[in-house]
Amino acid sequence: MRRFVVVAIALLVVCLGATVAPPAGAQPASGTIVLYTSVPQEMATEFAGAFMRKHPQIKLEVLRSGSTEIEMRIFAEIETGGIRADLLWLADAPIFITLRDKGLLLAYRSPEARNVPEAFRDRGNHFIAGRLINMIIAVNTTLIPVRAAPKSWSDFPKFGKTAAMPNPLYSGSVFVTVATFVQKYGWAWFERARKENIQVLRGNTEVARALAAREFGVGMTLDFMVYGMIQDGAPLAIIWPEEGAVSVPSPVAIIKSSKNPEAARRFVDYAISVEGQKFLASKGVVPVREDVDPPKGQPRASEIKTLPIPFEWAAKNAADIRTRFEQIMMR
Repeated sequence: MRRFVVVAIALLVVCLGATVAPPAGAQPASGTIVLYTSVPQEMATEFAGAFMRKHPQIKLEVLRSGSTEIEMRIFAEIETGGIRADLLWLADAPIFITLRDKGLLLAYRSPEARNVPEAFRDRGNHFIAGRLINMIIAVNTTLIPVRAAPKSWSDFPKFGKTAAMPNPLYSGSVFVTVATFVQKYGWAWFERARKENIQVLRGNTEVARALAAREFGVGMTLDFMVYGMIQDGAPLAIIWPEEGAVSVPSPVAIIKSSKNPEAARRFVDYAISVEGQKFLASKGVVPVREDVDPPKGQPRASEIKTLPIPFEWAAKNAADIRTRFEQIMMR
């Protein structure tokens, strides 16, 4: 397992209450909480800092890595005394279903939850989307004009060695994408991609950076990463696939064994609050709330055409999906 980066940040406290808002005048929570997340390091650190300014009495320790590596860590910790995190915020939504079904997540309905669409919430209030990340097609316009770039996922493999995709063995959003493609196209899509020599890189960040560096002309990666690079002047363009993007609600959840659930609840509240969602939108992330404007030029969540994601099937068949991908694309 790769070394995890731990960022200790002072953050604030939460109010008391199990599944409802704390009563007016209640004493704020305090102490330390630990967040395991796949949110990019810089964004996670800045988000934590914003939470700190609002809640200066909580100390938050942020441990960041790819969703798959965090999952491995979680299951290893379950075998050796229990999950050490208080909170999870990952891109791999199916893992939350698995943890929920094992009784490892704490049910909590934030007072902010009413502002998040039902499609982005667990019915039992065990997790809720803190952000919406979209797998799209990106193109370096200095190598491939937008008019000549793939407009659909079906066309993507045609670009062969000039195209790159990230690895579901590392990234949770890519795992969800692979599961979605298997349900829509079957494994034939990946067999074709391998035959055409589509390149597999480590994660979404690596694909986006390789595109900006002109190492590839076309890539499968996340919208907010490409959006940020475009704002910084990179010659990239976002193409929303004709069949639909793979729009992944990235859930945040509280571990049932948390030693500081009150502080953890306040983090969930902040993540889906107007303030928290505006912060994410400023980083190019599509908000999960309709009352928060998306990044300039990007669609609202309700405006995005999406492919149906087989969350329950992916959760039950995660190991087989990853094994089959590795057999086809990486050997």
